[in-house]
Amino acid sequence: MENQNEVLIEVRHLKKWFPVDGFFNKEKKYVKAVEDVGLKIKKGETLGIVGESGCGKSTLARVITRLLEPTEGEIFFKGEDITKLPPEKMRQMRKHMQMVFQDPYASLNPRMRVRDILSEPFVIHGICSEKEARTKAAELLELVGLGKESAKKFPHEFSGGQRQRICIARALAVKPDIILCDECVSALDVSIQAQIINLLVKLQKDFSIAIVFISHDLRIVQHISTNVAVMYLGQVVETAAKEELFKNPKHPYTKALLSAVPISKPGMERNRIIMHGEIPSPINRPAGCGFSTRCSLADDVCRQVYPARYLVGKEHFCCCYKVGGEIVNE
Repeated sequence: MENQNEVLIEVRHLKKWFPVDGFFNKEKKYVKAVEDVGLKIKKGETLGIVGESGCGKSTLARVITRLLEPTEGEIFFKGEDITKLPPEKMRQMRKHMQMVFQDPYASLNPRMRVRDILSEPFVIHGICSEKEARTKAAELLELVGLGKESAKKFPHEFSGGQRQRICIARALAVKPDIILCDECVSALDVSIQAQIINLLVKLQKDFSIAIVFISHDLRIVQHISTNVAVMYLGQVVETAAKEELFKNPKHPYTKALLSAVPISKPGMERNRIIMHGEIPSPINRPAGCGFSTRCSLADDVCRQVYPARYLVGKEHFCCCYKVGGEIVNE
């Protein structure tokens, strides 16, 4: 039996900075999209990553898969540091790490038939011949709920939900250990979202695939995730098991996010936490906590000193001085 507690991916002190070019910029500046992120993703789990738009969720996923090169930090896959692997070895590693992007139409070649799109991973990675790849492509279409007759069609002949199923089928083609889903249902209707989410849950159970599910919809994250990481201004401010995070949030930002989730029961009220103040620029970050400009609990220490990472419960971590707990040095 496989060890579900085995760490599949570990990220240590990961940073991704983008240079800012400008005619009058004498001093070189950077957009600090991902700043000192540490994460562990276990085999077979679903890690939900949530946060406001622009907090660095998508950038983090692209850096983990090295579609973007990290500025600093380390990425370990099954204990092997992949941060500086040469292109050929990284190509082989990508069989184990696949992505499903937000816009399925943009990530599918409009000039290729679906059978060729799904056959391509088999041929590129030398898994089988082109003829066998066509057969496997038809099997993948059946697996994600599309008929074999879909193989002859082009991407524009499908709906948004069907195109996303094709993207999931392509990600599954090389039997990856992990799939990173970047807002993969945000552009779809609610009923179609449910179909895609249920498909991901089924495929994960069938193939023991780890999933990183990036979203700003906390209801979906609560449904699909086993663990949740909350990001703010390029940093992970809180991580915990799903049940723990939704029942007992510690970070003020997490509490504000959860208070904004609509309640399905008529007449039931929730104590809405309104965040005031300005979101800091990722170019000129505060010296201390990034949330200090909007946090009602912030004091001078919060504004001046970068918060430590505290263990506040069983595998529940929070970066906030006001929470306290045992400091974790990693």
